[in-house]
Amino acid sequence: MLRFSSLRIAAAVFLISTGTLAAVPAAAEGIGSSEASYAKALRTINPKLPDAKARAYARSIMADAWRTHLDPRFIMSIVTVESRWRANAVSRVGARGLGQLMPGTAANLGVNAWNASENLRGTSRYLKSLMDHFAGRPNAVSLAIAGYNAGPKAVERYNGIPPYSETRNYVVRVLRVWKELNSRVGRAFSRPAEALAVARTPDERQWVSKVDQIVPAAEIVPSPALAPAVTTSDPAK
Repeated sequence: MLRFSSLRIAAAVFLISTGTLAAVPAAAEGIGSSEASYAKALRTINPKLPDAKARAYARSIMADAWRTHLDPRFIMSIVTVESRWRANAVSRVGARGLGQLMPGTAANLGVNAWNASENLRGTSRYLKSLMDHFAGRPNAVSLAIAGYNAGPKAVERYNGIPPYSETRNYVVRVLRVWKELNSRVGRAFSRPAEALAVARTPDERQWVSKVDQIVPAAEIVPSPALAPAVTTSDPAK
C-alpha cells in the first residue's frame, strides 16, 4: 500500500465536505451528469488531474461498478486512500498504479497495472472477490477493506480486522472517504435496487468509537515491514 499522511487525505475529504461538490439527486441524474460529478470529485482529491483524464477515470469507475455490482463510490474510496488518483504511484514494496496492485495480483487478474483503466478494472474485480469472500459475515465490508490492505489470509488468521495499526487506520480512512462521497456525489447510474448489490456503508463513527473494543490497545502491533499479503502468493498489498 502506498502511504500518504492522514492530513493530506483529510484535506481532500474536507474539500469535498465543504460543498465543493454539489449533491445530485439520484432520480434526476444521467450518465453525463454523473461523469461530470465524479470527475469533479476526482479533481478535488487530486487537483493535478486534467479534466479529460478525470472524466476518463470516472467513466472507467462507472463501467467497473456496473460489471461488479459494487457501489462506484466504494471503488473511488479505495483508490483515493491507495494512491490519491496518481496513476504512476509506486509503493515501497512495489505496488503499482491507481489501486496499488502488486505485480502478482495484476498478473492473476490479467491486467496491466500501469494502464489506468486496466488497473481500475483489476482493483474493482479484486475488491468484488473480497466482498464475495466475506459475504454473510458481520462487518463484511470492513473485512473486505481490511483484506484489500493486509490480504484476506491475514483477516482469516485473526478472524477479523488484523491488529495492525496500518490496517485499522486504513479501514477507518476508507470508510470516511466513502461516507463523504455518499453524501456529496450522486449515483453513477440508475438500476433496480434488487439488481445492484451495493453494500451498505458501515457506520464509520461507530467503528472509530469502538475500535478499542474491536482490537484492544494491548493487542495492537505495528504493521509488519512486509505484511502477509505483500507477496505474489497472497495478493493485494
